[in-house]
Amino acid sequence: MTDAPGWAPHDADAAAEEDKNHIYDTVTGPIWRTAVYEPVHGGWEFTNIAGARLLDDVAAAFRIGPLTHVLELCSGTGAVARYLNQRTGCSVTGVEINEAQLTAARRARAEAGPRMARVSYVAGDVTRWQPDRLYDLALVIDSLSLLSDPVAALRNARRALCSGGWLVFADTVAGPELTTETERRAWDLDGLRPLPARPRSVDLFTSAGLTDVRMIDATATAVDCFRTIADALSERADELAAVATAEELADWRASTRFYLDAYRTGQLTYWHGFARRPRRASLPTAA
Repeated sequence: MTDAPGWAPHDADAAAEEDKNHIYDTVTGPIWRTAVYEPVHGGWEFTNIAGARLLDDVAAAFRIGPLTHVLELCSGTGAVARYLNQRTGCSVTGVEINEAQLTAARRARAEAGPRMARVSYVAGDVTRWQPDRLYDLALVIDSLSLLSDPVAALRNARRALCSGGWLVFADTVAGPELTTETERRAWDLDGLRPLPARPRSVDLFTSAGLTDVRMIDATATAVDCFRTIADALSERADELAAVATAEELADWRASTRFYLDAYRTGQLTYWHGFARRPRRASLPTAA
């Protein structure tokens, strides 16, 4: 386990991580499409909170284009990679451990045909995976809080970046009002371990050898996301009833209320930002 300050998941939680991974096998299902993808993300299968707005900002800020090589850790069903490629023409490599999501990502890429030729997906555990090339930019969106050792993943991201390359991240962070009950519920629902509250969350990145860490509070985005999901569960109840059981819908409503309340009350917060791999010192020129 990492020795980063403020990060000490329970051994029982770490041991159960594989059992939590199956939670995300169903993210291509009709409930997700009706309650999340269509109302929150305009049809894109983003399983993250930030969605296209963050990706558009990143593409503009880092001038992503056809010559840019992007790495995405925990790429899920591949929607982020496909979106960036479609918008900018960049090359994207996604790394994902969940077999169901990886299969869905590769299927969507194949269905897209030659226009997605610069998108690829690799099976791997991001805490152990090692790059075989360098990338200009790395992304890890709403994923570090799902890992038992986020610093190991960040170290691998640093290794994968070219000198001076940037890592972009977004994730859930412990808020000032976080209770043990809320922390446990987030684990039970989604295998979520909120990152340590600032400034200790910054230590995760510096422990991995990254510098120039900047974090921007985007909790309002999380509140809007879960409010939209709550509205969709109510307004599209008939559609959802045709594709889900009453028990499934009750679980969705309960979990949505939980997260909406947690972000509203400051128990959970949501941040995005960036960090950089330090530039290599230039070799002295011969006299």
